[in-house]
Amino acid sequence: MSGMHALHKIIADRTRPQHSTVTPGEFVEVEPDVFSVILSPNGSDAKKLMADLEDLGVKDLPLKDHIFAISDHASPAPTMQLAASQKLWREFYREHGVRMFDGGAGVSHLVLCEEGIVRPGTLAIAIDSHGPTMGAVGMYATSLGGGRLTLFAIGRYFLEVPKVTLVKVRGSGTLGPGVYGRDAALYVNGKLGQRGAYGNAVEFAGPFIDALSMDMRFTFANMGVELGAVASYIQPDETTLNWVKPRAKGPFKVFETDADFAYDQVHEVDISGIEPQIAVPHKPDDVMPVSAVAGRKVDQAYLGSCASGRLEDLAAAAAVMKGRKVHPDVRFIVTPGSREILIAATKAGYIQTLHESNCIVTNANCGACPGLHGGILGPGDVAITSITRNFEGRMGPGGEIYLASPATVAASAIEGRITSPINYV
Repeated sequence: MSGMHALHKIIADRTRPQHSTVTPGEFVEVEPDVFSVILSPNGSDAKKLMADLEDLGVKDLPLKDHIFAISDHASPAPTMQLAASQKLWREFYREHGVRMFDGGAGVSHLVLCEEGIVRPGTLAIAIDSHGPTMGAVGMYATSLGGGRLTLFAIGRYFLEVPKVTLVKVRGSGTLGPGVYGRDAALYVNGKLGQRGAYGNAVEFAGPFIDALSMDMRFTFANMGVELGAVASYIQPDETTLNWVKPRAKGPFKVFETDADFAYDQVHEVDISGIEPQIAVPHKPDDVMPVSAVAGRKVDQAYLGSCASGRLEDLAAAAAVMKGRKVHPDVRFIVTPGSREILIAATKAGYIQTLHESNCIVTNANCGACPGLHGGILGPGDVAITSITRNFEGRMGPGGEIYLASPATVAASAIEGRITSPINYV
């Protein structure tokens, strides 16, 4: 029998009853360290959950100390209907003693990492398709595939142990002028496609990943979802531990992959010498150099989301915008990923720079990324943005979405057309 991957060891550690080993394809029952939920825009779900728990006779949630509710979608509520739905969820969580991070805290999976609630070696189930972003800290985080009632009622979840795809990203840690970590992530997505790790967990490794900051590691882990992966993982190292230790709200364990572990797939991608990259509508893996579509008129520029709404992203945009103005025909909306990021960006002067450039800076939340508020597109609008994906209708019916780095988004906002940031850095 071959060795185990670190992710499989994490899963085995949380199985109930506990297993010493797990194998890909096996279905196991786990007790997660964290169950991440949101104040859903769907109030009928809250009513159904309350009724189901009552039918089962469940009054006290066994996992309540491990459930964390975050208000990040449509936060604060932009309509009366959404406000009513969120009120139902608030009442439910308060009644059951669930800790809430309400409006302005930021995107759930970023907040849980920043608050030290999730840590290396832990396991989290998230009601958000981009929950695997948390794998940047060296944990197992996957999105809910059903079984919400099971988690609330008995504190357990069934999952299939995934195979693991390894993506080795080669190239020096220094990219060319105007090229950033998001460009590299888009390039990898373009090379491997939406089925590059389909149904598997994906581990990002290699010299380029080793040289990345934590901000850009979150960007890569986030992008694993666009490869079709159920979980993303980056092996913790000194960079990880220096970021985690001051935040950790409890002990944690770093698991190592056995030397004889057999990966299901191994991909090598060399990002050396790449230009600024862009994903064109309507596929996040339809990636090409920005120069290939330069000149396309844009109506809205949008910076934010759990893909590229971190401090390093705001710094890149502010550097481009410094002393310049947003084009009069463009709306440039900036939504930080979390309150921590917004505070740090304010202290660093980035927010002042963005305001002086006529950007619209919002509170920390998911914003326009899920198409609920904070920058929804009108029919025919063209947006260049750093959000997670560019599926048709993602930011509003009839909109056209181009995905790019924060620097490319900012440069395009200045010129009113898709533009490489090379001349602005």
